[in-house]
Amino acid sequence: MRRHEEPEEFGGYFIINGNERLIRYLILPRRNHVISLNRPSFQSRGPSYTMYAVQIRCVRPDQTSVTNTLHYLTNGNAMLRFSWRKQEYVVPIMLLLKALVGASDRDVFEGVVMQDYENTFLIDRAELLLRSYKIYSLHSGDQCLDYLGDKFRVVLGLPEDWTNLAVGSWLVRKLILVHLEAPRDKFRMLLCAVAPFRRPMIATYI
Repeated sequence: MRRHEEPEEFGGYFIINGNERLIRYLILPRRNHVISLNRPSFQSRGPSYTMYAVQIRCVRPDQTSVTNTLHYLTNGNAMLRFSWRKQEYVVPIMLLLKALVGASDRDVFEGVVMQDYENTFLIDRAELLLRSYKIYSLHSGDQCLDYLGDKFRVVLGLPEDWTNLAVGSWLVRKLILVHLEAPRDKFRMLLCAVAPFRRPMIATYI
């Protein structure tokens, strides 16, 4: 008690060369906290995947959780991975950014660059991210939500009378950064998750 420990807690906590911290990260990561990962196994997920990713375990008010992982690709794109009924799915990060708030290309560019216009590497990454999205020909937020709803309608098993727009909105609300309610907050956090583009080789590697 003199050391401000819980007086009714039995047992103890032992530090052994810091290994317990690594086990804590891998078994049950800290809730709502982004960690950077460097795992060679990520490269086996596809021809453009790198070993770099960031991951966050988001916890809802009812204490259920969803893990979102953002994978960085060699072509400048980034893919967000999530699980639904023990199946994994990936969605381009640009598609989600535009679906959340109807962000323009300028909004995304400014959010990634963060006024660091002298960082040519970062500017190139932002341009590649925007260029890779052009194949979808989706411009407004509603178009992106409608597209997501169309692709995930069968997977989610929602009522058949729901529109694609409603299904897409449900997907973003229930499976993407579920600890945040406002779409604008989710948009800002996704931009923060893209921030390791700024220093791709400097991170907390696990």
